[in-house]
Amino acid sequence: MIKHTNGLLVALGFMAFAFCSSTIAVAKDSNLIFYSSLSTAAQATLVKAIEKKFPDIKVESITAGGVSLYQRFVAERTAGKGKIDLLHFSYTPGWYDLAKRGYVSNVTQFPEAKKFPAWGKDEKAQWVGLRAPTLQVIYNTDNVKPGEEPKSFAELTTPKWKDRLVLVDPFQSAGLWDFFYAADGFGEKYIKGLLYNGALVQSRMGASTERVATGERDVTMVFEYIAIRRINKGAKIKIAPMKEGTPVVPASFGMVKGAPNPKNAEKVYRWILSKEGQTVITQNVKINSARSDVPHVKGIPYPFKAISSNAEKVYKEQNKYRDFMTKHIRDAKKK
Repeated sequence: MIKHTNGLLVALGFMAFAFCSSTIAVAKDSNLIFYSSLSTAAQATLVKAIEKKFPDIKVESITAGGVSLYQRFVAERTAGKGKIDLLHFSYTPGWYDLAKRGYVSNVTQFPEAKKFPAWGKDEKAQWVGLRAPTLQVIYNTDNVKPGEEPKSFAELTTPKWKDRLVLVDPFQSAGLWDFFYAADGFGEKYIKGLLYNGALVQSRMGASTERVATGERDVTMVFEYIAIRRINKGAKIKIAPMKEGTPVVPASFGMVKGAPNPKNAEKVYRWILSKEGQTVITQNVKINSARSDVPHVKGIPYPFKAISSNAEKVYKEQNKYRDFMTKHIRDAKKK
């Protein structure tokens, strides 16, 4: 049973001891523990770059969806465990809770953090964006003919796209839904429009991408790096630019207080935020950076009109928001 705790979802017992996620096989002599909401493949690429840069560091890495990862860490820490070094997930509202609990270190003080724009970091919640993923609408090129592709977010709530959408589960990977809940011009009305338009809900963005790539559904919204990886592997999908602009969801990245390997944690953390580290993020991991002095990702529409959302609003209205999502996901399935 998932409970509301301090206004946030925490599935304590379950998440502490039964964690259904992808994990990367690691050596037992690891001296850096890194929980991340990157896909398994993307995290493996980043870990390889870290260990190449720092040959004396062996990284233990756990990956899962942002909400699940947040729940796991809080569950472990509440149980007196949670001894990790670096924490990264795109469930940005959860960082306000972690900061309130005193679980994260002051990272916005680092010189590397000064290179990030205001929207790419948060002094209240103490995170800097490891990446700045954009939400992209992708479509199956067999099922959606040229000229018929979606051209606006608003259009996706119309009868044209009924029973053709697949979207991620907000209780596993919340970035998409958090954005729409707290972004001007969207909100609860827009979310209901998507759900009651026959949207199929999948656990993670990788799964929803596969549904579109195989032609089972026609359209989804995913972070650009997931789309680009599948396009590069030959999937029959394309990105459709939206007239409203491109949602940017800076994915929070921080250091944990009481970490078992604090020196390694700071060394790796600051490198990832550096120009060199962020270039690895854009050129190897294939995800946008909030830094303007690194090359952008090839294949992602650029330049774009960025639109952003208020993550603190989601945090403050967490009970209302989660109750709303639970009710309408359930009710929409009955229609």
